[in-house]
Amino acid sequence: MKIYASKKTVLVTLIVLPIVLYSCVNLKTVGDFSSTSIESIKNFEQIDYSFLKHCEDRCRDEAIRKFEIKRAQECSCAVYQEADSVTQVIYNSVEGYFEGLGKLSHNELTNYSSDAVIRALSADELGPLKIDAQTVSAFSSLSNTLLRASTDFYRSKKITSYIELANEPIQVLLEKFKVIIGTNLKGELQVKRDRLYYFYDDMNMNGTVLSEYEKGKATSDYYQALEAIQRKEMKLEVLSQSLDEIAKGHQVLYDNRTKLSVKNLTGLLLNYSNNVENLISEFNKLKD
Repeated sequence: MKIYASKKTVLVTLIVLPIVLYSCVNLKTVGDFSSTSIESIKNFEQIDYSFLKHCEDRCRDEAIRKFEIKRAQECSCAVYQEADSVTQVIYNSVEGYFEGLGKLSHNELTNYSSDAVIRALSADELGPLKIDAQTVSAFSSLSNTLLRASTDFYRSKKITSYIELANEPIQVLLEKFKVIIGTNLKGELQVKRDRLYYFYDDMNMNGTVLSEYEKGKATSDYYQALEAIQRKEMKLEVLSQSLDEIAKGHQVLYDNRTKLSVKNLTGLLLNYSNNVENLISEFNKLKD
């Protein structure tokens, strides 16, 4: 009986071990995708531009154009500041979700807490930023998922449920975040680019710059300022592309949520992970 029991134990081990290993490998794949996504998403913090910055720049540029000297800038930027606050909330929720996914793939989610649920969103129009009802609903749904994940006894076996509940809202929020980065903020930089051009063009047309040296200096200043704007635009574009790849990768996770231990999951996700990593590299090259 002892020999039989020993053989049986060995047989069970031989059957179960490959399954466990496949599961571990693919949960590692999920964890790696989450880590890469977080690294890319956090590049948002490296962008030296915001809606408030745009408003303050506009006021300063107007004062320079009119040669107005004041003790302090007089700008009404409250709505732009609120747009930044809402953007930060969306960023926190997206980053918080992928942090939770990474922890869940490493069986650590019971120690997870998220700051992404500390405030609510409401449908509103904040200067250049419009928050619609679909975004509000997605944020609320994802917040509830994050709250459950941080309070319930979650383990890696719940990863399917976590991905399933989050996919629809995370897709909406990633799309909204992409629009904010790649359209709204980038659009404000285009306005800044136009202001810069017209300022120096007017200076040249009106004969304000008199000497050849002053003309050369003004031209040099213009192109230096233009290059700084273009660098910020490229950062926003690269981050926007990264968010699109992350959304596509998460859709693959959702589509394969019931077979996360299938061996080919690594291959399915690898393309998106590689694309995000390449875009991270591109972003890093644009840092000052």
